[in-house]
Amino acid sequence: MKITLKLVLAITAVALCSNVSAQTLKLAHINMEELIITMPEYDSAMVKMQKIQKDYEDELDYLQVEYRRKLDEYQKTEATLTEMVKQSRIADIQNQSQRIQVFSESAQQNLGEEYQKLMQPVQEKANKALDIVAKEHGVTYVISANTQILLFKAVGTLDLLPAVKKHLGITK
Repeated sequence: MKITLKLVLAITAVALCSNVSAQTLKLAHINMEELIITMPEYDSAMVKMQKIQKDYEDELDYLQVEYRRKLDEYQKTEATLTEMVKQSRIADIQNQSQRIQVFSESAQQNLGEEYQKLMQPVQEKANKALDIVAKEHGVTYVISANTQILLFKAVGTLDLLPAVKKHLGITK
């Protein structure tokens, strides 16, 4: 709490002491998350992500079915197997378990990378539109309306979300 108060006081002091007059400083805010999820490109990216995720889930299901099949088969025949065959089958079951774990970890990492790759053009398009609209409206600073860093919303700040949506042709 003390840090937040000090931060607010420091920002106020800098604002009061700066050479920038109040007339030239124009603030605006936007909820970028809301903008992005309304973009058609976001929907396309999510469809691709769902397909990739489904493929990974199907492969993981297949690996788990194979693991259970091998384990069940081993448990049914364990009493009749020689020690060498038992060890071989146990090693095969453990190998299958490791394959499941490695695949699961790799799939999670790949999903994150694919998400970043698919979302990068969407975010770039949103940022470019925001830049254009902010310049058109003579905005000096744009504050993210969906972060927890925002200490207050100044009365009279301009919400750029509708203007950026209009610029992008989004009617949602």
